[in-house]
Amino acid sequence: MNPWAQTKPEFDAVQAALRCASCGGQQGFDPQTQSLRCDSCGRLTEIVVDSGLNPRREAAYDPGAPEDEPPEIEHAHRCDTCGGEVVFVGRAVSEQCPYCNGSVVLFGGHSHYTPSALIPIGNTKADAGDAIACWVRGLWSAPTPLSKVVTAGQIAAVYAPFWTFDAAKDVNYTAQRRTGHGKSARWRRVSGQVMMVLDDVVIGASDHVTPDIRDGIMHGFYPQWLKPYQPEYLAGFAADLHGSRVSDGLIKLRRDIEEQVRRRIQVDAGGGRIRNITWTGHLSEIRFRRVLLPLWILHYRYAGKPYRIVVSGIDGRCFGERPFSMAKLFGWALLSAASLFGAGMMIGAGLAPG
Repeated sequence: MNPWAQTKPEFDAVQAALRCASCGGQQGFDPQTQSLRCDSCGRLTEIVVDSGLNPRREAAYDPGAPEDEPPEIEHAHRCDTCGGEVVFVGRAVSEQCPYCNGSVVLFGGHSHYTPSALIPIGNTKADAGDAIACWVRGLWSAPTPLSKVVTAGQIAAVYAPFWTFDAAKDVNYTAQRRTGHGKSARWRRVSGQVMMVLDDVVIGASDHVTPDIRDGIMHGFYPQWLKPYQPEYLAGFAADLHGSRVSDGLIKLRRDIEEQVRRRIQVDAGGGRIRNITWTGHLSEIRFRRVLLPLWILHYRYAGKPYRIVVSGIDGRCFGERPFSMAKLFGWALLSAASLFGAGMMIGAGLAPG
């Protein structure tokens, strides 16, 4: 059953299922216990996972088969500022967009694919705040007031959509390799074939998932941590669901691995100076998953400009945007120049005749 594809009464039934059995209060997912916790009485309820579901299972992609249209969502929210679309399961924890901090409004009618698996959020809002504070303290070139500004920022969690891809890629290439030295140096044509095996390559399935966010998540993604998709894991949080086809994800995958292909070609061609690389190739044996991965996103403004800091909801890795203090950078440049000048004077004095 796809809980996102229901009519309004059935969707409300999903919401009602999150009521506490003891007091009738609303339950939300608790990252610390990995269970549902009642907002009113604190009762913990274990999330029962269907043992017959394999969250690590990958689906085969057939480029010749039509991609089914996804079901429509009855309850969703759209951001007035960035256009992001999120769904809230259980209590609405925010009236702001997790991606840009803009206001969100209820709407319906857009189509989204159901993810097959997710990694439940594993850290609390306080944990994310601590990770951000530590990250800011390490920014020696940041403006002095930045720590206080960030502390006053707005933080929210969101389950962001990703694909994972397995594939094989056959590449036929030609290039020119420089051989010899000096006047005898020549550019010679080389050609060859390389095979690349891709395993669990993580690709963002939303325009809001920037390369920085994806790269941060990559370090903390382990397929063995995946759980079958169930709405209980999302209770109390926002979720950005999959709205793109697998073919759209493969376009991003091909762009993502271009640099890897170039490096493999350079090695296969013998290394050294390589130029005019051209190649043809295709992906085969493609398998994929649609997964949701958790993020904490903090929004703040400095000198009128918006910034955001992202914390992985999996392992707490922190990465983000920040301003620079021009005074600190200038001071560092002067100190470096003075150090180099002093070192030069000492070397010069040591070389001077006695």
